[in-house]
Amino acid sequence: MKKLLILINCLILIFSLCTPALATGTEDKVKTKGEYYDIEAPEYETGIALLVNADTDTVIYSKNADKITAPASLTKIVTALVVLNECNDLQKKITCSYEAVHSLDGTGSSVAGLLADEKTTLEMLLYCLFLPSANDAAAVLAEEFGDGKPENFVAKMNTLVQELGCENTRFANAHGLDDESVKGFDSDTQNRTTASDMYLIAKKALSNETIVKLSSKYGKTMPKTNKSDVRYLYNTNPLLNSYSEYYYEEAIGLKTGTTDKAGACLISSATKDGYTYISIAMKGETERLIDGKYYNTAFLMCRYMLRWAFDNIKIKVLADETYVMSEVGVKFGRGADYVGLVPKASVTSVIHEDLTIDDLTLKLPDNFPETVDSPIEKGATVGKAQLMYKDVAVADVELVAFQTVKKNYLWAMFSWIEGIATSKAFLVVLIVVVVVLIVLWFGTKNQRKRKKRRKQRVEIVKDYSRLAR
Repeated sequence: MKKLLILINCLILIFSLCTPALATGTEDKVKTKGEYYDIEAPEYETGIALLVNADTDTVIYSKNADKITAPASLTKIVTALVVLNECNDLQKKITCSYEAVHSLDGTGSSVAGLLADEKTTLEMLLYCLFLPSANDAAAVLAEEFGDGKPENFVAKMNTLVQELGCENTRFANAHGLDDESVKGFDSDTQNRTTASDMYLIAKKALSNETIVKLSSKYGKTMPKTNKSDVRYLYNTNPLLNSYSEYYYEEAIGLKTGTTDKAGACLISSATKDGYTYISIAMKGETERLIDGKYYNTAFLMCRYMLRWAFDNIKIKVLADETYVMSEVGVKFGRGADYVGLVPKASVTSVIHEDLTIDDLTLKLPDNFPETVDSPIEKGATVGKAQLMYKDVAVADVELVAFQTVKKNYLWAMFSWIEGIATSKAFLVVLIVVVVVLIVLWFGTKNQRKRKKRRKQRVEIVKDYSRLAR
């Protein structure tokens, strides 16, 4: 019986030791990759990838998003933005010049088959721009809205992206074709951008209802013109094609692109359950052999990221104004040495659905105060901090005092006196006074002796005087 009890106690002890380990294991219940969530990207992951919640600008996943690369026909998003800034009359008639429609002869690039002196509407040219990714349409628009000079139009494109905050983007043309005569991206004749910059451009484009409508259309009939019969335009983005194996029902626009320098590219967006995400895939492969079939990895990657976002990420209220996240010392507080810190407002964040506030840690900046002066009022701002899950920044928080703490003036006075008494300045003054007193003591020592001898002589004389009488 005694051995049985010992065995039971040992098992209880082992279980109690293991229990904390199981609890701390929840810290790894969501995988991360550096500063972002690990979306467990498949084998077809593109060289550059970016997934962002467009409602809050929260980056969910990022791979080489700041690496400079060629934009290919993603350039045409900026072309459309500049055109619509200049003119919102979609029925405006535009004549296609011979120079514009033949400026791309010999490039073998995608065109809509526009003809010299053909007259069509701005709307149809924009459909040509977005659906078949027509470079001849881009050339016509650049000439039309560049006062006859495409370089003027390109200057407007570069001004626009600078205003959007794109730090690594510069365009050399309106269609996105590479300059094959140069290597790298230092030349002013070569288009360059990053996925991070393209996100800013895409978000701006998605705020334009016309661009959303145009880029989300899979097929469009182009009416007969003075030079051509009816034409049928089809979108190069298969995520919009319900008959395609790439199809994604929630997809919205935006643009495909492919050149040797850019690789296969796609920017796509989707809205579902009140959330909007933008996915960007660049430096992909146009033909990747997967299970015996060839696939465009940019299309696969964009769809994968959008699906992952809707399956795993949610907007949650993590804490309200009464949730004490930390505390800070209070100098001379009456009845309290510390004050609790709570969020100034409810903390709402785009976060992995498996995470709660209990899985997060509060990261205080280096300059966050260790103590605050009293009195401090309830709701007074103390500082800012970040809620973190591992290295992933989940939310920024402004921390305020949870309650009012009044000042203990008597304690403050004694502390003030103590501070003076122990200060270096006080010690220096005290030492100076002591030295002065010592100097005065020794400096007047002889004077005191002479005074004493004079007094003794007077007394002796007085004594003799009495004897004489």
